[in-house]
Amino acid sequence: MSFSDRKVVVHYHIFKNAGSSVDQLLRKNFPDQWVGFDGDTPGSVITTAELEKRINTSTDKVAFSSHQIVPPLPNVDAEIYPIVFLRDPIDRIKSAYLFEWKKQLGLDEPKGSFVEYIEQKFIYKRKSSVEEFQTIRLSNNTVSVFHEKDLVSDDELLAQACEFISTLPFVGIVDQFGKSNQLLGAYLQEGFPSFEATEVKANVLQDLSLSQDFKRQRIKEELGDDIFEMIVSRNALDEALYQHGISHLEALYENRFSSERSVDSLKYAV
Repeated sequence: MSFSDRKVVVHYHIFKNAGSSVDQLLRKNFPDQWVGFDGDTPGSVITTAELEKRINTSTDKVAFSSHQIVPPLPNVDAEIYPIVFLRDPIDRIKSAYLFEWKKQLGLDEPKGSFVEYIEQKFIYKRKSSVEEFQTIRLSNNTVSVFHEKDLVSDDELLAQACEFISTLPFVGIVDQFGKSNQLLGAYLQEGFPSFEATEVKANVLQDLSLSQDFKRQRIKEELGDDIFEMIVSRNALDEALYQHGISHLEALYENRFSSERSVDSLKYAV
């Protein structure tokens, strides 16, 4: 294969956005050609320039996945197939709590209450992975450095993140994983005809049968009105980005599939 004919999948693995399930699917389809990587410093980012270097020097790889890569898309001598999943920010906080304070520690029960987790995470504004995290990551538009997010207005952050999502030929929504996975399969089959978007379920920490409205109400009851309203207000950008992502998914799906075609009964992955 000549370098100009190369096709590359890039998975922007946002923490607690069904990334483990997506990676499982990529590993299954590209067993020797998938690579997952992160830097040595938790919470840091891998710039587009660094990603471009890795793609260019890893010519034996087809699929690249990282928690730390950020936009813009890499500009390399290959056709890029980006994968991004968005999630309801409030539901995402609960999943992060169960992962960080329970599963990651190998505990049968969380080391503290959900309220205590929130109080710790929200001490400092926008310094954790559960406050406007999706918007801050996806609003980056510089190639060699991570943007000065504190110097950018909220309106601009949201506009930049929404613009990035709008340019993507695929976006997934965690709580619409079946529909998203069906679209993902059709999308990747354009470049990889043998790709199979089989049912996946990795790192699942919550009941998959519950509706988003029910989960939000249960979280509100667990946290109390004041704390719940606080986390909602401090994730207003992520909420707007999530809704924008839903609209983009709907448009992509409608454009690709007939409205009469039923959605596969694939389960969510969280």
